[in-house]
Amino acid sequence: MGVDMAVVVIIGASLYFLVAGARLVWTPTTFEWPTAPFWGSLGFELVLAVLYLTGSWAMTGRSYGASLLGLRVLSSRGRIPGWSLSFVRAVCCVLFPIGLFWVALSPNRRSIQDVVLRTVVVYDWRGAA
Repeated sequence: MGVDMAVVVIIGASLYFLVAGARLVWTPTTFEWPTAPFWGSLGFELVLAVLYLTGSWAMTGRSYGASLLGLRVLSSRGRIPGWSLSFVRAVCCVLFPIGLFWVALSPNRRSIQDVVLRTVVVYDWRGAA
């Protein structure tokens, strides 16, 4: 969770510096650092997190942080979740992160998102980074 959050922040910061660099090249004499309201930046980071998690889970079943821990998200059929299931799970995890802590209380070690969406997180060290 923390590693993936750091990845999203680094991607967001990289995009910010890319925009700033483009502004510097475009108008070097009147350059000003780009500014955005706090809520706009937060919303952008949340959307970026959803896109990152959706892409990671839909393509490989794991994000970078999950790869470090040897974890993989699977559908109820034991396959990598498709794009739609990955998107819904990512939205649920980003907007309702407290549901992830249910893992500590659940006898099956499933988050609330996993129970509702019928996904499962398994140990899978094969192909881990």
